[in-house]
Order: sequence, then C-alpha cells, then structure tokens
Amino acid sequence: MAGQKSKFHADRLTPIHPCPQWPRLLTFAPNCSMNYAAIRLVTIGRHTSQPDWKLGPQRHDQHEIIVIVSGRQSAEIEGVTHNVGVGDVLWFPQNVPHAEQADPADPVRSLFLGVAWPELPRPPALRVTDSDGRIGQLAQWLYAERERDPAPARPIATALTQAIVAEYLRLATQPADPLIAQARKFMRQHYRRPLALDDLAKTTGLSKFHFLRRYRRLTGRTPMEDLRLIRLEAARDLLLTTNLPLKEIAPRCGLGDEFHLSRLFRRQLRTTPGQLRHRTPPPHPG
Repeated sequence: MAGQKSKFHADRLTPIHPCPQWPRLLTFAPNCSMNYAAIRLVTIGRHTSQPDWKLGPQRHDQHEIIVIVSGRQSAEIEGVTHNVGVGDVLWFPQNVPHAEQADPADPVRSLFLGVAWPELPRPPALRVTDSDGRIGQLAQWLYAERERDPAPARPIATALTQAIVAEYLRLATQPADPLIAQARKFMRQHYRRPLALDDLAKTTGLSKFHFLRRYRRLTGRTPMEDLRLIRLEAARDLLLTTNLPLKEIAPRCGLGDEFHLSRLFRRQLRTTPGQLRHRTPPPHPG
C-alpha cells in the first residue's frame, strides 16, 4: 500500500540564519571549509508505518535524512538495497531516486528531515549508525520545536539542523569502534526486554569481563550505564511524542514502573517527566 509522510514545512517561514550562540556544535564537522551556514531546514516530520507500507521510486529537490526510531525498513538507492533498523540513519541525496518499504514483521517509526544544502551534492555515505544516539536526540529536539512560535524557533531549528548534518558527516568519515557500535545497536533493538551484561557480551563474542573492560576504556561508561541511558532516551521520546501515561511508558522502555522512571528522570535529567511534558508542545497529529 502506498503511503505518505506527515510533514511540517519549514520553508513556509522566512529564511532563517545561523544562531551565533551555537558555533561549538559544528566544530566536529569533518570538513570545516564547507559553508555549514548555508544549510536550511525545509521539512520536518514523523512517520509511523503500517505493515504493508511502501513508497515507490521518488526524488526530492532537497536532501532527505531518515532517522529510524523503532522497527525496520528497506530502502533502495541507485540499485542498492539498505536494510535498516533502530539506530540507523539514511541520507537520500537531492534528485536521486529512492524507494522505501516497511518490514511487515516490525513496521518502522521514523523522523525525517528535508534539508537544502546546494554545496553538498551527496554525502560520503548513504547510511550511518548513530551509535551514540546524538542524531536521534537532535532530531527529536528539532521535531519538538515544530509548533513553537516561528520567530524565536528559527535560530534553534537552524542550529539543530546544522548539528545533525555535521554529526552525520562525522559518522560517515569517522565511524565508531565496531564493538561499541555493535553493542549499542543491540541495546537499541532490545532495550524493551530484560538484558544482563552476559547478553550484551555475547553479541561481541567476548567474555563479559573482557567486554566490560574494553567498553569502559573506549566510552568511559559501563555497558549497563549506556543501556540505562538508552532506555531513558526512549522514555523521553515517548513522553514528547505521545500522550501515553507514565505507567505505560516505563515498561515499554524496560524501566519497570513509573516510580523508577521518575527517579531516573530526576537523577539524570534534573527534571520530572511531568515538567518535561508540560513545557513541550503536544504531539503533532498524523
């Protein structure tokens, strides 16, 4: 069944300009000679597919970045099929035909951005793994800004879009350590169910003690600390993009109950779930 994606059209606003308060966001860009100030957000939207969802070949006048939040899908670009899941990010270059299709067994939920940047005809890679979750967090933030008053929201939207593009290009040219990327992808795919250190170590073929030492040396955190942050990130995303009560969000994210979820919010985010939801625009219909 053919489908459409619900979009917020940022190009209905007047042109927006870089935020002078956010230059540090772009310092990790792989090619600082490029004009990141020319990046412009055209559309931002959220897509939840049905099991039989698919889009035939299409092309756009701007680049399209797809951030997989949950589920799986395939995408065909220039005759190559990419099978992607949670933690993956796709880039459809401007004017390049592409087709998409959900996995019937695990329909996809994603965020998508239309980005204008004439200086970059195509990225160095059409798919990256967002192992640190930075692109996912930035995209969720950008989506949450969609209904704020346009004038003050423009500098934030511009800075977030530039940061997403810069982080994508960094990952395309400096991929994460394979062990960390593999472990974090497993966490993002299975965070809803109980997981122990043994489960994570098995994905890498290492003993749990060797895995723990190497993971901590490479990241500065233990695998279980990262898993807790991934679960908290998933809970925050559901809090911002749905009207689900805390008693439903907590078990969906592997966090037990609403009381444990609230404690983690206060400890890690210095706020409560209710305060975060109150100061964020309500979920956009569609």
